[in-house]
This record gives sequence, C-alpha cells and structure tokens, in this order.
Amino acid sequence: MFDIRQIIKQIQRDLSCPVCGRKFELSGIKIRANIDPVTIVQTTCSEGHLTLFMTAFGKNEAVKSIVTDEILDLSNSLKNFNGDFEKVWKE
Repeated sequence: MFDIRQIIKQIQRDLSCPVCGRKFELSGIKIRANIDPVTIVQTTCSEGHLTLFMTAFGKNEAVKSIVTDEILDLSNSLKNFNGDFEKVWKE
C-alpha cells in the first residue's frame, strides 16, 4: 500500500481543479477514507471549488467487485443524506 503522504503528493503533482484548472495546495487535499486499494479524496482549490473523487493506488491487482449489498447500503445512505458534506467531515 502507498503511504498517505505519497498519495497526497501525487495528487498535487498530477491533478488540477476541474472547474478553474488551478493546482491544489497541500492544505486543499484531504483523504476522507482509505479502504485498500480505494482512496476517497476531497480537494478544494484556492478559489473554493470542491471536488470529491475515488481512486485506486497500489500494484496492478484486480480490485474486488462491488456486491449488491454494498450498492444497497450506499443507496440507503444517500437517501438519508442532506448534502451537507461540511457537517459530515467537520474537522
């Protein structure tokens, strides 16, 4: 597995804001979950554009297939979610 610092540095080096094209500062990159090999990342550029994405880091191994129960769990969670990411991820 990759070190979290390596993941953040790679994101800063390789990605930019999809809205304005600015590069991300280290302070604007947050790892929200790491379920090996999938990492959920939140980025915010200097203009305040928020992006949330999932990516896989590591060796070229097969990623486990998502099963029906996992999709149902996600669907149920989203039904109850009010869209307030700040409240969910308050530091």
